[in-house]
Amino acid sequence: MSRAAVGDGTLELAEADDGRVRVRFGDVVLAEYVVEPPTPAGDSPKPYLHPLRTTAGETVTAVRPYDHTWHNGLQFTMAHLSGENSAAPENFWGGRTYVRGRGYTPLDNNGTIGHVRWEGVVRTAGHCELRHELAWRTAAGQRWLTEHRTLRFGDVSAADGRWTLTWSSRLRNTSGRRLRWGSPVTEGRDTAGYGGLFWRGPRSFVGGTVRTPDDRTAADAMGHRAPWLAFTGRHDESLRTSTLLFADSPANAAFPTAWYVRAEPFPVVSFAATYHRPWLLEPDEELTLTHHVVVIDGAPDAARLGRYAARVLERQETD
Repeated sequence: MSRAAVGDGTLELAEADDGRVRVRFGDVVLAEYVVEPPTPAGDSPKPYLHPLRTTAGETVTAVRPYDHTWHNGLQFTMAHLSGENSAAPENFWGGRTYVRGRGYTPLDNNGTIGHVRWEGVVRTAGHCELRHELAWRTAAGQRWLTEHRTLRFGDVSAADGRWTLTWSSRLRNTSGRRLRWGSPVTEGRDTAGYGGLFWRGPRSFVGGTVRTPDDRTAADAMGHRAPWLAFTGRHDESLRTSTLLFADSPANAAFPTAWYVRAEPFPVVSFAATYHRPWLLEPDEELTLTHHVVVIDGAPDAARLGRYAARVLERQETD
């Protein structure tokens, strides 16, 4: 058990024998990190966060929805990763692969992202961190990427109804060849530029409200570049609202990120680094992406969202 004191309570990190690490704040489990999920091979197994909850205890993620069973909470993944002389891309996303001229096609190419070892549990003032190494292996078992991932949980305020997750992934090309990270858009399918850090919201969030600093909505934010994007939805039973604020880091090479976002027919948001063009990674080259997610009770106005976005970036610079 690890604890970190915060302004109005204590954060606790606890690893359980069910393959999950839980982040608790008082009586509320804010996050569960599923390290080694029992995901079917066709859904490209990988660690994910689910459930994520607000400080009020409302769940703001979905797991294995019937329409896309490979959509699991909050996860980092790629739909198209190919190497030089590869006959087909590797699919670390799950499900079928989009093939130019053929559409979504079932292929024997579903890779895995697996936990290798813990690198540390860190406690700082107001934060807890999980650090571990992961291996991205192709369907044939070849290790194409080594990832060093840091999940930081903190900046919790029950009074203000918010907390912040910072997800940082450092990827190194261990394949011995140049790798091309693309998306269905780069293969010819419009408005399907998903890849990278990806969130699937609960079904009650269908039809929710999307906002950006330049007043884009869900209808016109697809593929749009902006430093942050917010998604507000409503919960069944309690009828309360919750908001997730997704903020890109200026340290990322493609800042501000392009967004993959839908409010219908299902609620999804992705920091879509390869929405418009593929990313080429040379042998042994490293790529680091850092993103922030602020989980908020209620529906803040645009000015407040802007202040929260500025706050997480300011804290990143001073940590």
